[in-house]
Amino acid sequence: MKKTIILLCLVLAGCATVPSENKIPSQASKVESTVTIDQKELDNIINVFSQAIKTNPNYAGAYYNRAVAYYYKNNYDKSWEDIHKAQELGFGNDSMLTGLVNRLKKATGREK
Repeated sequence: MKKTIILLCLVLAGCATVPSENKIPSQASKVESTVTIDQKELDNIINVFSQAIKTNPNYAGAYYNRAVAYYYKNNYDKSWEDIHKAQELGFGNDSMLTGLVNRLKKATGREK
């Protein structure tokens, strides 16, 4: 089954936690693109962010991005876990985090 993921979420989340000299220029970060990803691709995305977390366990953006992938796999428990970790590490984009939390609340019927 295919899911739609907003690529912008991944770009902005990655930018939120990297040094300013490594950030994507502001005009590039405004580009929105929707891609269709199947379950195997979601597994690959999860693996990429899991490896990033192994390399840097304090990388809040990787936890957020993995939470998004888990959400689209309907693995809400793991998505909640990664959201909490991203928050604990001070993930910098409140609107993106709030949006995902609201979608998780709606999907699971729980607050946390």
